[in-house]
Amino acid sequence: MSKRPLPRIDLPAVLMRLGHARTAMIEVGAGCRPRSLMRACADQMIRNIDEVAFMLTGERDHFHSKGHGVSRHPGEDA
Repeated sequence: MSKRPLPRIDLPAVLMRLGHARTAMIEVGAGCRPRSLMRACADQMIRNIDEVAFMLTGERDHFHSKGHGVSRHPGEDA
């Protein structure tokens, strides 16, 4: 897949907003019955947010916790 140039965006701000939306969907899903339509919708939104983050950063696990002592980016403190 070839890389297409991204539109001019404030990437850190967009990722922060996606992270907030992802957290909200986790909270919605946690408050629903496991096999409910609302839970399925929240889970799909989480997958979509993860996919957008991957397209923006190239990291499949951008929003997933890293282990202690593992930097997310070179030069970043753990």
